[in-house]
This record gives sequence, C-alpha cells and structure tokens, in this order.
Amino acid sequence: MNLYEYQGKRLLAGYGIAIPKGEIAITPEQAGEVGNRLGGEQWMVKAQIRSGGRGEGRIEGNQLTSGVHKADSITSIRRFTNDMLGNKLITRQTGTEGASVDRVYIEQALVSGKELSMAMLVDAKVKKVVLLYSDKGGTNIESVAARHPDSIHTLEIDWPQGAPPPQLESMVKNLDLEAALAEKAKQVVNNMYKLFIERDASLVEINPLVVVGDDLVALDAKIAMDENAMFRQQDNQYLEQDNYRLDGRLQASRDGFNYFKLDGNIGCLAVGAGLSMATIDAIKYLGGEPANFLDLPPDSKVSRSRSAIELVLSSDRINSVLINVFGGGIMRCDTIADAILLVNQSSPITVPLIVRLAGTNAALAIRRLRESMPNIILARNMAEAAEQAVALANPIKSDRSEMAGQSPWKSRFKRFVGDRAMKNKKPEHKK
Repeated sequence: MNLYEYQGKRLLAGYGIAIPKGEIAITPEQAGEVGNRLGGEQWMVKAQIRSGGRGEGRIEGNQLTSGVHKADSITSIRRFTNDMLGNKLITRQTGTEGASVDRVYIEQALVSGKELSMAMLVDAKVKKVVLLYSDKGGTNIESVAARHPDSIHTLEIDWPQGAPPPQLESMVKNLDLEAALAEKAKQVVNNMYKLFIERDASLVEINPLVVVGDDLVALDAKIAMDENAMFRQQDNQYLEQDNYRLDGRLQASRDGFNYFKLDGNIGCLAVGAGLSMATIDAIKYLGGEPANFLDLPPDSKVSRSRSAIELVLSSDRINSVLINVFGGGIMRCDTIADAILLVNQSSPITVPLIVRLAGTNAALAIRRLRESMPNIILARNMAEAAEQAVALANPIKSDRSEMAGQSPWKSRFKRFVGDRAMKNKKPEHKK
C-alpha cells in the first residue's frame, strides 16, 4: 500500500528526519489559507496521488505540464490548486489513465544546495534490508542512474543490528559529505531503518534529500507499507487523511475484514468467505456485476460491521447493496441490524438496500429493521435477495422484463442452485 507524500513525510518527521513545513488542502481557498499560515515568500504546490514522477507528469484538461509547481504569491497558490483539483495527473507510473487529484500539499519552498537520494527496501536475493543511495537526486533519477551507474551505491543492513558503522563511513565518503552533514546522513539512515522495521514498510524512499544549511531535509517521500501487517500498526495517526476516508483495503486491514474492489455496480457484504463467494456467484449468474468482495468474519462487534457497511456504501458507482448474513456462533443477525441502523442514522442510506438475514436472532433483527427503516428490502432467502439486487441495479433491464410479462431472474436462479447442487453432489457408490 503506497502512502501519499504528505503521509510519508509525517512518518519521517515522527522518526526525527527533517521535512519542510506543510499542510494538506482540498479547495483553492483552503490552499491560500495554508500558504498564509506557513508564511514566507514562495511555496510548493504538490498534487497528491499514490504515484511517483509527479514532477514530470501533466494535468489532463489544462496547460499544467507538471503536478508540482512553485508559487510566488497566495493568488498563484490558489490558481495552481484550482487547475489541479478534480483533474487527472498523468505520469509514467500511472500510464495514460492517470490518477485523479482530490487534494494538494502546500509547503514552504526552501533554498537548498546539494541533492542526494536514498531508498530502503528488502533485497530477496541477499535476504536483507538494503539501502540504495546516490550523490545525485531529484526528478528523473532513473535516467541519471542509467547514465552514471557508478553513482548508485548499496549498503546491506543486518537486522536487528542495524547499519554497520564501517559501511556508514564508506557511505558518507561516497556522498562526499563532511563534518556535521556526515553525521546527519548516518542519523538519517538509522532513522529510516528504524521506521522501516517498526512500521512494516516495504519501501522507504527519500528523493531528493537536500542540504539546507547544516541539515539534511527530505523534500519528497515515497513510502509503501505491507498491507498484511497493518493489524500490528495500532498507532496510525500518520495515515489519517484530514477527514478523508482511509483507502478501502487499508481500512479493511485495520478493521479486520477482507475487501477487494471490483468493476460492477452492486455493493456486496456477506459473513464468511464461502457465503461471500456464493453471493457474488449468484449476482453474476443472474446477470449482475458485483462492485466489491467483502468478507466480514463472524464477530459480535457492531463497530466492525458498521465500518464494513460504510465502506461498501462509500463507492459512487453502486446502484444497489446486498447484505447477506447467516448468523451462527458469535455472529448474530441483530449485530448487523444495529450496524445498519447506526450507519443510516449517521448518514441516511439513499441507494436500494437489500438485506437477507437468517440464523441467530434473525427475527429480532428483521423486526428492528422493519420498524426503523420501512424502505429497506428484507429478502426471505438468498435467491430473492440476489434477484432484487440485480433488478434494482439495472432498472431498465428489469422494466423490460416486466413489460414482457417475464420474470427471468427466478428461473435462472433456480437453474443456478440446481447446477451448484449437481456439482457438489457426491457420486453414488454402486453396490
């Protein structure tokens, strides 16, 4: 999982690595206010996407030839921000599809000297954490490395001992650093390594790392985290996106359920991997397209169920949502019902919501939903739930079927259930 630049910089600052002062903004007006708060005479306006190469990218739909610009007035901060927000930034890493810019990072522009670059990752061949560093940094570092391969150096780090002092001495010589800056560089490497290990990172890159007076400052940061280890990261304030929802898979990892985004328009939530797959199979068989896979493990926590429901509803592509629950053991149907009611109370659910509940406390949960949310569709079984979800997600197709006096969904679902039963039927043994 790649972090935004500003998230990565928050992490670096937390580990004692110097960064310029900066804040996130989501409107031109807010960007101007940030510039005033930061003070100074020049500022950097940086489009925030989870991709590198922003400085050499281009903004689709206007004349901006980069996702990073220097502004010399509050007015120009607002103008650059306005030209970036809501448009796509196309870089070599995003491809022609680009990535939508929904926030910018405003930071003080610094007068810097020498530019360096450092990147820490795991080398599978040597089975160690490796630091790649160079006395050259900035944009287009890949082509610089191709032209000057001798400028790229490697430092292997033996966990848990950290970077060996002799190799650190060799590093500062290769970087042509002396006195205080040499000690700063060693400290940066050790702090990067501590961050890498403690935060379960898969990549920590600083490019450029620039000389500002007698200090080394990270002007840009690219950090990738191991999604499978996010359950260990309880202290994750650096990930909070200033009132933005967390990335879907990150939120799922943090809250303890499985989530994958798909290309359809029917939001799906089911308890257990088997029922989740069966729900998606049913939707596909009936001609629908699921918008996601979400497997909610059996649990009695309303907060986790609420988080999962909010994540499904956060997609702007869904036309209907199907929640399919079979309560058993610690999973109770009233837990899901309470979560639905809390979500609706916080932000009224406007898309058609189809709920199928069976098992523990199903009658209680159905009664609560029927009394509090009369518009909710309570399906009697999985077949009816899938039929309703597909029909409501594709109203034109459904209307045509009704006009023709047909009801293709039920017959197709019966065939689907029959096919699955035959597939799972054990062969009879001949006597």
